[in-house]
Parts: sequence; C-alpha cells; structure tokens
Amino acid sequence: MKKITTCLALLLFGLSLFAGHAIGQTKTATGFVSTMLNEVAAIKDDPKLQGREMRDTRKGRIRDVILKNFDLEDMAKNALGQKQWDSMTREQHSEFRDVFQDLFLESYSRLVIDFMRKEQIGYGTEETVEGKTVVKTTIRRLEDEIPVHYMLSGLRSGWSVKDVTIDGVSIVENYRRSFLRVIRQESYNSLLRKMKLQQKAAQDVRGK
Repeated sequence: MKKITTCLALLLFGLSLFAGHAIGQTKTATGFVSTMLNEVAAIKDDPKLQGREMRDTRKGRIRDVILKNFDLEDMAKNALGQKQWDSMTREQHSEFRDVFQDLFLESYSRLVIDFMRKEQIGYGTEETVEGKTVVKTTIRRLEDEIPVHYMLSGLRSGWSVKDVTIDGVSIVENYRRSFLRVIRQESYNSLLRKMKLQQKAAQDVRGK
C-alpha cells in the first residue's frame, strides 16, 4: 500500500505522474471501468509484448488506452483551477492542455508499467457525487487493499474519466495544489517552463 501511495505522491509537479476500450456506449459506469482495466491488463500480460525490448511498445499502447478513456482537456482545466484558467487566452489554454496531456500520458503509463502487477480488482457500488458518477474499486495485493475510485461523466458517446482518487487522494487535486503553489511563488510562465522541461526530458528518453 505504501508503494502505490508513494507513487501517487510523486505525481506532484516536478517528479513523475501516476489508472481500456475506446469511449463508447457501455451500459454502466462500472462496466466501462472494468473494460478499460481489462484492456490495460491484456496489454501488460500479452506474451508478445514481454521483455525490456518491448517496454516502449507496451507503454505506447497503454498511453493509447488512457488517451481514449480519460477526459484530459477537462483534467488540465481543473488542474489549474477556474480562476487561473479564466485569466488565460485561448492560445494559452491550448498550449497548456498539450503539455499537460503529454506529461500525464507519459507518467501514468510509466506507473502502470513499473508498479501495477497482477493485482486482483474488486468492484463496489456506483455513487453520484456533484453530478459525476463514482466507480469504487479496490486493488488487492497480498495483505493490502488500496481503494481506487474513478470519477466519470457521461458523454453522448459514452463515459470518460475525469479524475482518479487513490487511497483518498485525488490526482487532479494534487496537480492543482502543486501548480498553484508554483504560480503563487513564481508565475504561470515559470510553471509552464518547468513543465516543458519535463516534457522535453521525457521525449528525449523516448527517443533513445
């Protein structure tokens, strides 16, 4: 439990960030989450994708699953907070979304590859919180049970993930606290510059 919680803490700005089927009509939110997680597991367990030489291929396919199922535009906006978002131009919105999306996809896929094994996943009840549907799951690893809750919204084409809460800690709220701290202490431009440095470092690693 400590390992996964520590990994979530590393999602804070400056280190590394931490979950498919494509978004489509699924009868229930739980069914959507189950399908998504099963697709990720199928990629990780595919015999043809094992070994260090196939790591980038596995990670790339997991990135595709995240991209299809997470509402990264909405997550980027909420990670900055409404006040900061409203003060920015349309061009700044687009630039921030692109950088945020790249960093999130890189870090989340890396966490799945490095830390998620063959845990058992239990599914609880669905709840509605502030207009969003929350699917409660539990990761069971040895003697540990880690609650992982997925906050979804229903789109015309199906469901999409808006946030993930791990052991009581929201990924989006973690980002927002970290981002706003940098903005208050330095500036928005400083935050974006730091994020772009992270982005370039990740791209350099992928290019090797």
